[in-house]
Amino acid sequence: MKSFTYITGVLFGLAIVLAFANPDKKINKLVSKIWKDQEVTLTYVELPDSVMRDIAQLNKVWSNDELMGYACYTTAFGCQVGGCSAPTNAPGAAYETFDYIVIYDANMSILKVDIADYGGQYGYEICRAKWLSQFKGRNSGFALNDNIDGISGATVSASYLITDLNGIGETLKELKENKTL
Repeated sequence: MKSFTYITGVLFGLAIVLAFANPDKKINKLVSKIWKDQEVTLTYVELPDSVMRDIAQLNKVWSNDELMGYACYTTAFGCQVGGCSAPTNAPGAAYETFDYIVIYDANMSILKVDIADYGGQYGYEICRAKWLSQFKGRNSGFALNDNIDGISGATVSASYLITDLNGIGETLKELKENKTL
């Protein structure tokens, strides 16, 4: 009985910590790694409501009053709860989600993609740094098994991530061209 109470307490504590996980902390850590030799600050970007459904948080990255880039925190669909074989047209409640961060330079080219939180049982292979490095240097136009290698066991998660990255890249380019950023 004591071990059950202890395990329940530990799990409850872990759930509390995870429930209040701070995206700012994860963004700051990643930004600090990318611009490790510079002192950087982040400023929150107020986005139009139409964009907020696709991007949870966007920050500008500054160093000595110079815009260094952008840090985007958002969520994508992963595999269905219980497993899945291929993406469907309308992801719904049966799909798990995962959080990821995209760091762009000032010209909107991707510097780094990082999976911030992947809680699913399937598709976690997309968390591998080597696979994620394929996005570096571009903004959009990604296509699975064309210019982005497929990854066994993560086809659905990879497909949704690629679709998201294409959409976010185009949206941010558009916002920058319209002087909204």
